[in-house]
Amino acid sequence: MEFLRGVASTYDVVHRFKEGVVPEVMLEPFKLIHGHATALSDALEALGKELKLRAKEDPSQAAHCSVQYAKLGQLAPKINSVVATSAMWLSSSEPPLAKWLKSDTSSGLVQLSAHACPIVPGDLLRQHLWQQVRGAVVTSASLTTCGSFDYFLAETGLAGLPQVSTLAVDSPFDYQHQGQLIVADTLADARQVEAYTSEMVAALLADLRDVPRGALVLFTSRVQMQAAVSALDAHLEDRVLVQGQMARGKLLGIHQARIEAGGASVIFGLQSFGEGLDLPGPLCETVFITKLPFSPPSDPVEEARADWLKRSGRDPFAELVVPATGIKLLQWTGRAIRSETDQARVICYDKRLLSMAYGRRMLQGLPPYAVSRRPCIG
Repeated sequence: MEFLRGVASTYDVVHRFKEGVVPEVMLEPFKLIHGHATALSDALEALGKELKLRAKEDPSQAAHCSVQYAKLGQLAPKINSVVATSAMWLSSSEPPLAKWLKSDTSSGLVQLSAHACPIVPGDLLRQHLWQQVRGAVVTSASLTTCGSFDYFLAETGLAGLPQVSTLAVDSPFDYQHQGQLIVADTLADARQVEAYTSEMVAALLADLRDVPRGALVLFTSRVQMQAAVSALDAHLEDRVLVQGQMARGKLLGIHQARIEAGGASVIFGLQSFGEGLDLPGPLCETVFITKLPFSPPSDPVEEARADWLKRSGRDPFAELVVPATGIKLLQWTGRAIRSETDQARVICYDKRLLSMAYGRRMLQGLPPYAVSRRPCIG
């Protein structure tokens, strides 16, 4: 235990063990923890059985036993989590488990917590879900990405199972006639962050001046959104509502009231506004996408999985990042057409959607809008 206390002051806030390999000296405390937690879990299970038996044999004790049983129900999941986590720390597998330590000093004391998780979720889902049911139906508007079910099937452990069938049902919307997808060609590459942001913001502000009613602008980062907010002139500032300035419900109410009064209103939002936001008809006639919403592996589980794929000679960008981005892009573009009578356009300032192979792959998973290109002019 003294060793674990020592690492809290030497490791970063989060320290992941590469390939799930933990120094032997660190495993001793986990052996003790696992043994004690397992014994406690067994004792709680036995106590629970005893309480149920006593309540059955002596009805006068039923209320008391029920209260105590409820307390066991609160404690047991925590103990079982310790048992499972310590067991994973003591085990090795292929693909490896993600194992990491997290230190927290916010309370003034050093608190060290240990975490472990499989990096491929499909095996767990097969064991605990799919093999436990006679049949299942899974439906969602975003089960496909990049034009196929492959990513979903692989992530959920359903790939290759003979009893699995897929069906993509055509939308009732006539996307070819109801919507447009316009890709603006920036001079700067989106990976040239400063130059691209400057060019994109200038073009965005020029486009916003022509918005007659409702529009939604989706940003990939708060820094990028703030750059656009800082560049607003007085005319545009009066019509722009920014996520985080007020409660979501209040912001949407103001947006709707402005448009119903015959004015224009623009919402600046981040990832959460790209999912599930319903702005039908004139409330959102244009969706502006400032950049493809890539999210590189950032948490310990994603990082461990990316490392494992690289060691296996595979490409984590192609297998993980592109499909995940394709799902986000599908959700973002889905803010445009919300009914069979809507007319809307999507303007994307990231030319990689057409110029790069992975962009064209994501495009295959989007609704069949009429696609066009134009110069990016600010």
